Amino acid sequence: MATAGWYGDPTREGRLRYWDGSVWTEHVSEGGGTAVEAIAGIPPAPPAGSPVGAAAETAATPAVAEQPAPVGATQVSPRVDPGSAAGADPPAGLAGPGAPAVAGAPYPPTLIARIGFVVAAVGGVLTAASAGSTAVDQEDFITISVAGGSWIGVVAAVVCLAAAAAPWPWARILGVTASAAFALLVAFALIGFRTSDDLVAGVDVSLGSAGWLMLFGSILLFVGTAIALLRFRVPASGPDPSRSPSGGKGVLSMILGIAGVLIPVAAPSAVGLGLFALDDITASGGRLGGRGFARAGIVLGAVSLVAWGVGLTLGMLLAQP
Repeated sequence: MATAGWYGDPTREGRLRYWDGSVWTEHVSEGGGTAVEAIAGIPPAPPAGSPVGAAAETAATPAVAEQPAPVGATQVSPRVDPGSAAGADPPAGLAGPGAPAVAGAPYPPTLIARIGFVVAAVGGVLTAASAGSTAVDQEDFITISVAGGSWIGVVAAVVCLAAAAAPWPWARILGVTASAAFALLVAFALIGFRTSDDLVAGVDVSLGSAGWLMLFGSILLFVGTAIALLRFRVPASGPDPSRSPSGGKGVLSMILGIAGVLIPVAAPSAVGLGLFALDDITASGGRLGGRGFARAGIVLGAVSLVAWGVGLTLGMLLAQP
């Protein structure tokens, strides 16, 4: 008689079905995910030998083998302790019955986060459109135009759209860091135009068409970064045996949050890593610590990002030579 494990499904070619050692169960696996599908009839038992993924099966299958429930009875799945071997992170599609299927990335993004990156990309497009137009105008004395630099806006838009489409959590961390960096770059460039040594001191400076495009482009890059961070991921709701949480993100978040006070480009990374750290702590069922570090990093990063955004916006509107 074949041992318990995953074997080729006798009812569908190319799919796996779980054999509990005596009968076929309703648990199937296909394409890296698991599902439940009742089996019709009494197919023949699998041939004796090693099941698919036998090495992983030892750690992934619950100690209590599942038996078919009588007709009309309520079937209760055995409780899996997140800290036990049964709660280990198995290969996709080879977990034993009762183990949850891995649904995408460990920090799945939300639609709002993706919209935030799109908003930031629009800011990049506005920045790119400023090339060749007047940035600042000082009445009848002098005007300063944007000679080039449209590539900055193009790169910003491409990076933000890539972050919106990418499935990997690290891509979102890089995305918010890059969008904030481009927002800072555009803001400092416009403030530089307004305070240029070529302008006459004491004479009001007004924004030209390129200046307004740069202003709104920088604001949208800042706002898009904030929106993406606001709903950066779907929060973990409790212990998750399918996850392999790791420590260290909370401490790194706090370090980046402190650095973000003086180096604003570090602020969004602090918030993102802090949110990921909270998910790791929740998914671990209390095995990981560092919640205070993560919260400190999130608060410091958020305050720094808002303070720099407001301050630079005022600078773009009010700076004088």
